[in-house]
Amino acid sequence: MSDKRILAKIKKLMAMVERGNPHESANAMKKVQALMAEHQLSSEDVALSGIDASKVKAANSSERQPKWSLLLVSLVRQAFGCEAIMCHEQVGWGRNTAEVMFIGPADRIEIAAYVYTVLARQLKAARGEYISTLSKRMKTSTKTARADLFCEGWCNGVYHKITALVPTEQESQLVAQYIEKHHPNLRSGESRAAKATKRDQSASLHGWIAAKQVELNAGVGGQEQAKLGVV
Repeated sequence: MSDKRILAKIKKLMAMVERGNPHESANAMKKVQALMAEHQLSSEDVALSGIDASKVKAANSSERQPKWSLLLVSLVRQAFGCEAIMCHEQVGWGRNTAEVMFIGPADRIEIAAYVYTVLARQLKAARGEYISTLSKRMKTSTKTARADLFCEGWCNGVYHKITALVPTEQESQLVAQYIEKHHPNLRSGESRAAKATKRDQSASLHGWIAAKQVELNAGVGGQEQAKLGVV
């Protein structure tokens, strides 16, 4: 039996301990203690069983993530009351891959990862459409700077449409424990702002306006519903 199945069984037994009559509670507790001893599980292992991680491809693969990419991660993290870390890996000469790992209550992170993937796809499409409106004579570096600003505006626009789901104190503590246990060597990453001039700033407004087409709703009290699309 896998650790996840064992922990799930222990959680069911713990529910019986809390809800059952004295005789049922005592029997359930004995089974819990026996399972924990047999599989060398601690009370921390049981507590952390409700916390999990879900990893998806990042919207940008650079080691130094652009500001807009981190804004996208942040808005999803806040919408679903979870944490997120960036994972980088070199897959070839000069080639990097980047993934976003969402960490939090198991019933929320799968939705968070899905929503992030959908938003990343929509942002990529919106970025492409915006670039197509720019002059073909414009320098590539200027196009990139304006597109990055567009993406920042888009992410800020979506951020102002979300209802943040604030995790409970217990959830925050458990997530912190999970990260400390499974990812003890995390380091702070570096981001890069768009290399833009004052003449490029209107691109951010275009992104904000484009974000009006996105609808994102996070439910209340731990019950999340993601609604994405054109309104």
